Amino acid sequence: MPSSYSLYELNEYIRRVIALNFAEPIWVNAEISQIKEVRGNVYMDLVYHDDQTNEIKAQISAGIWFKSYLFLKNKLGALLPSLLSEGTHVLLKVQVEFTERYGMKLIVEDIDPSFTIGQMEMNRQKILQKLFDEGLTHQNKLTKLPAVIQRIAVISSDNAAGYIDFINHLSQNPYGYQFKTTLFRASLQGQNTEREVCQALNDISEDASKYDCTVIIRGGGSKLDLAWFDNFNIGARIAKSPIPVMTGIGHDINATVADTVAHTTLKTPTATADFIISHNMDFESKVTETTHWISQLAGRYIRQHELMLGQTNQMLSMLPMEKIKNQQLNIDNRYNQLITLAKNKLRKHQDQITFADKQMEILQPSNMLKKGYTIIRQNAVVVSRLQAFDKNGKTEIEFFDGKLELNNTDKN
Repeated sequence: MPSSYSLYELNEYIRRVIALNFAEPIWVNAEISQIKEVRGNVYMDLVYHDDQTNEIKAQISAGIWFKSYLFLKNKLGALLPSLLSEGTHVLLKVQVEFTERYGMKLIVEDIDPSFTIGQMEMNRQKILQKLFDEGLTHQNKLTKLPAVIQRIAVISSDNAAGYIDFINHLSQNPYGYQFKTTLFRASLQGQNTEREVCQALNDISEDASKYDCTVIIRGGGSKLDLAWFDNFNIGARIAKSPIPVMTGIGHDINATVADTVAHTTLKTPTATADFIISHNMDFESKVTETTHWISQLAGRYIRQHELMLGQTNQMLSMLPMEKIKNQQLNIDNRYNQLITLAKNKLRKHQDQITFADKQMEILQPSNMLKKGYTIIRQNAVVVSRLQAFDKNGKTEIEFFDGKLELNNTDKN
């Protein structure tokens, strides 16, 4: 029968080997997969992923005892909660411990924040390059903000101070602008950030016609807090949004992936509200300026046309008088012409009458008789033709100086 060891003996041996080979603390980089705090102590699971397949290749438990946690809080301050969060890649100074009963565990003594920040920056650059290669970096910037922003889709947490500040700033604007905001609730920090923000962006895109723009806002935070927005899927969803996306996620210097691909990037939620108010105010100013310009132009046209109307009125008031004068002159001329024509006609006819009178006077029988003519009558009828003369009838011959009556029998 082969020799054997009890489990205690095996573990005791492993403990001695580890104690001999890891007498001093060492630095280990890993990702925090789970973490919790119990009575001042912090317990977490560390994992290491394969760079190519992203599969977990190693896993181990780690802990931070209360005194070490106080030391880290004093050293790192507000940065510590961001470092000690699920999904964060950290560089830890650990003491490797192995006990016969509980096995091996890493006891954390210190954390190097520069490593985590460096890893995040490296990851950010990789994501930005991938977005650039896919032509997404400037896609959302090409969308156009409407002239007036009123319908705003807001991605935030409903109890976040930044969201409350944003809403208050919009509602209390000094110009009385009215806004309709629709909240799409999402975690803005932690492992749920990617899933919930992407889902909110998808929901907004499906009803894009209902909104003028999308606003992603959160309160301030450390660089590590904002690292959740250094995410390819979030960046890609923002870039592909059919409406402009604004970010106001509370930072002063470094831009996240979300900021880089967004249409407009603002530092804070209140700065985002100020931008929207200012955008609308610019439109109102242009409208006011245009209205003033139209008013001036209309006034100028009115004055010009009033002058033209005055001149036209004056001309019209003078034109009838001139017309009347011209027509009166024409009538006078016509009248004079008619008078002259009538006089000429009268004179002509008078001349004709005078001539006729003279002719009649000349042709008076008494005057003709003076010239030696006689008038022969038979039966009181003038006989002017031989054929009409009755040789047997009674004949009367009138001379200038008297009449002679003859009987035909007398002649015989």
